[in-house]
Amino acid sequence: MIEDDLRPGYVDTPMGRMHVVTRGSGPCLVLLHQTPRCWDEYRALMSRLDDYQLVVPDLPGHGASPPPVANTIEGAAEAVLAILDALAVPSAHVAGHHFGGLVAYHLAVSAPERVESLVLSSTPYIDAAERERRRTAPAFNEVEPRSDGGHLGELWQRRSGYLARPDPAVLSRYVRDVLAHAEPDRGHAAVAVYRSEDGVGRYPGPVLRIESARDPRAFPRRERIKAAFPQARELVIGEGDIATPETCPGEFAAAIVDFHRGAVHR
Repeated sequence: MIEDDLRPGYVDTPMGRMHVVTRGSGPCLVLLHQTPRCWDEYRALMSRLDDYQLVVPDLPGHGASPPPVANTIEGAAEAVLAILDALAVPSAHVAGHHFGGLVAYHLAVSAPERVESLVLSSTPYIDAAERERRRTAPAFNEVEPRSDGGHLGELWQRRSGYLARPDPAVLSRYVRDVLAHAEPDRGHAAVAVYRSEDGVGRYPGPVLRIESARDPRAFPRRERIKAAFPQARELVIGEGDIATPETCPGEFAAAIVDFHRGAVHR
């Protein structure tokens, strides 16, 4: 990918100066990353989406964006709206992966007039049973630092188990973001207390669910989010895993383009 066509920068919002990377022109498509990653989870995807104005922020507390005052999914969605306001974008297509999918979900159900279409990739549905399950779940991204650097290998090996084909570049970016994050499981804490059921039926627009068959965290629970959007299309990426936007960028991009071509009049 030619990096010169990426436009990194900051926008001023009520939540502080948010970091955002933009590219291209056309209908606006917002891409929201998982935790504890940052905008470059979508780096390989962006060059495959030439017909869009891409807006790819670092969500609050991730990458180069400041931490939120309150660690909530609602606050992260509010920050995305503030970024769109700062960029003078009245409405946009929105796509999110894992944590970013839940932020996209809340954005759509809380401000449906701002969301032209919704793509949810491996997005959890957080109801009472899931909140209880997550209440006692072990930390996913935290390891105790060790002087011999063994914690780095532990992170690497742990993440490798969630990738269909472990890729050193993908793993390196993940480890980098964990180390850069003051609280790498803070995003999961926000997910664990969210109430997905409060938004059911509040977004009437077109929805695509991208499910990754080799994602052991999300794929077995995909029926939960399916029930929330009876109008949704489903696409399963057979080699998709916990990092599908990075490991299967071509299929991910094609799914978005085909969805918009068939379901959305732009």
